[in-house]
Amino acid sequence: MASQTQTTPSFSISLGWWNIYFIAKIALYLQGVINFHPLQNFALLMFILLPVSRVKLNYIRHFIAVIAAAWLLHYDSYLPPLDRLWAQMGQLMQFELSYLIELLGRFVSLQALIGLFALCAGYFILSQFLRVSVLVTVAMLYISFPHVSDPKETANLDSKLSVLPEATANTGQPSPPVIGEINDTTLNTLTADFFTKEASRRVNFNAESSKDAPFDLLLLSICSVAWDDIEIAGLADHPLFKEFDIMFDNFNSATSYSGPAVVRLLRASCGQQKHSQLFTTAPSKQCYLFDDLKALGFKENLVMNHNGVFDSFLELIKKDGDIQADLMSQQGFTPYQKSFDGSDIFRDKQVLDNWWQSRLDNSDDKVVALYNSISLHDGNRIINANSTTSMVSYKKRLNNLLDDLYAFFKTLEASERNIVVALVPEHGAGMRGDRMQISGMREIPAPTIIHTPVGLKVFGKDIQRQGETKHVEAPSSYLALSQLIANILDKDIYQVKQFDPEDLTANLPQTDVVAQNSGSTVIEVDGRYYVSLDGTSWIEYPH
Repeated sequence: MASQTQTTPSFSISLGWWNIYFIAKIALYLQGVINFHPLQNFALLMFILLPVSRVKLNYIRHFIAVIAAAWLLHYDSYLPPLDRLWAQMGQLMQFELSYLIELLGRFVSLQALIGLFALCAGYFILSQFLRVSVLVTVAMLYISFPHVSDPKETANLDSKLSVLPEATANTGQPSPPVIGEINDTTLNTLTADFFTKEASRRVNFNAESSKDAPFDLLLLSICSVAWDDIEIAGLADHPLFKEFDIMFDNFNSATSYSGPAVVRLLRASCGQQKHSQLFTTAPSKQCYLFDDLKALGFKENLVMNHNGVFDSFLELIKKDGDIQADLMSQQGFTPYQKSFDGSDIFRDKQVLDNWWQSRLDNSDDKVVALYNSISLHDGNRIINANSTTSMVSYKKRLNNLLDDLYAFFKTLEASERNIVVALVPEHGAGMRGDRMQISGMREIPAPTIIHTPVGLKVFGKDIQRQGETKHVEAPSSYLALSQLIANILDKDIYQVKQFDPEDLTANLPQTDVVAQNSGSTVIEVDGRYYVSLDGTSWIEYPH
């Protein structure tokens, strides 16, 4: 009888320490941090409650439950799918150990550990007086009832689509409004229509522009800075932003990753392509901005403050962006930062000054140059600085970058040479983070990441601007930048020695806000953002 008593425990409804797991999920759900799928969560709860008489089987049951609970926690969260993590595993293995530890610290903060300890202590005390498992089960039933709003589902069921400005292929004017409920079918249709219309859009460069007075064109492709990052860093009033003649107030970078962003910039003369199409030949040679300018007599320059090895960045932009120029030599530069993969990063001012000196010493009539900087990339650290993490050092690195660009602008101004400079950040740093992504994560092109500060400045001896800085408020993307460059050429501003920003921006095409990475699409509809992680189903983007 004693032996039978040991192998057949009495039945008792108790989750034990599993209560901590479900209490934490209920609390996170009520705070709007995660979603809650009743069927899957109750299946896990019943699996844990099933009485198992044998000790070994009970161990196996709990081992399976731990794996299922971890998967279910991710499934309930707004985080990107796990297959996206595995797809990036090759890149993660190139990160330095210190950066990997820093990333882990963003997932599991000290505050979260303290909260978990308090929860465990509270449960231990309450379990001595209350049937906590019963209370947890009742709470799970309560939040599973339809009257308790689900943050993900409410967005799809209750929102209404009032006006969607859709730019036409030629005029850039909004299409008629679309009225109806926002659901998966509506959003899939809007996305498909967007790419269909974009496929027919082109910027035509006037062949007669080759006779214009010569000037250089410099595109500053800066990694990891959006308006949101600038505001968080408290640098929105930096004097650099007052230098521009034209500013795009609603520019969409269309992606949150560097390679695709630069390819989109280099294909700016055509409408926005799907993410998957960026890695095939462009539909027309006319799409390649540098090719359009080479046909007008410009020569290519390629300048970077890094080696371009990580993720085959240099190879990608040369192949899919159709840049033929070799990377400018970095010999003699002094390393300023160490990258997240341990490679050298050089100070922006040093690299740009070196390139500009080569232009002053060179007799080429006109050059179009791409400068790419990763000074702000997550995981970088300033050499011999005291900043503990890349997030702590971001403000300093951003301030240094803006100071460098401002000083470089003053150098260009003092030279009295003809040059047009466009600041075109690749994407933001994701400093704020949200419910779908931790701070610094850019797997999904979140609204705060794709809203980037794009501006253009005209330099030259005796050239005069008519009027104030022009702020382009319409939704814009790379096609508008290409059209702006074409307008500058058409107006022959260096021959007439003056320009009117209002006139230069009069015919810029609008582009609705659609952004893509591999496996994710974000679209703006009537001021709200929606995200799809499978290409067919959507939720409102959870901030």
